[in-house]
Amino acid sequence: MQERELLITYKEFLKKYNKVLNLTSKNVNLDEIINQSIYIEKFIKENSKIMDVGSGGGIVGIPLKIIRNDLVVYLIERSQKKSTFLQIVIKKLNLSGIFVISEDYKNLKLNEKFDVIIARALGNYKFLVKTLKKFLKEDGKFIIFSDFEYEGFNVIKEKIGNLTISILTPLKFLLWSK
Repeated sequence: MQERELLITYKEFLKKYNKVLNLTSKNVNLDEIINQSIYIEKFIKENSKIMDVGSGGGIVGIPLKIIRNDLVVYLIERSQKKSTFLQIVIKKLNLSGIFVISEDYKNLKLNEKFDVIIARALGNYKFLVKTLKKFLKEDGKFIIFSDFEYEGFNVIKEKIGNLTISILTPLKFLLWSK
């Protein structure tokens, strides 16, 4: 399948299973949030390793993987039902280099470092950044789907319609000394 067909199939899966699994907000425009997910690919280097935290229905990680096959994507989702959905979608879309970890991000035990850590609709972003910065490569970045700033990080903000995306890169002398 081509990218467009894969994205359409993915969107149909989201529509079908959202009623049962509560994957996205009920009134959300799926085209809009998929396009927002795709938009951020311009901030991601080639062959990057990505962590999508609180992945839910796979937004942001699955659309990124569909359009950027060079990426390695880890979908972090604490709900077993949603994790199962993600595994089914990955298999149905025949995607490789994408992994589901059924775990709360607060309890993650990985020996991996990531180029980009992405969060959308999670809430307490300060706690998230504090908890997950140990998984970020030295030249990595957080991409937060919210108007957000955090001490020790340089922040670039981008607007997509009424949504603000914050791209945080560590200030090395504050974060990486030791």
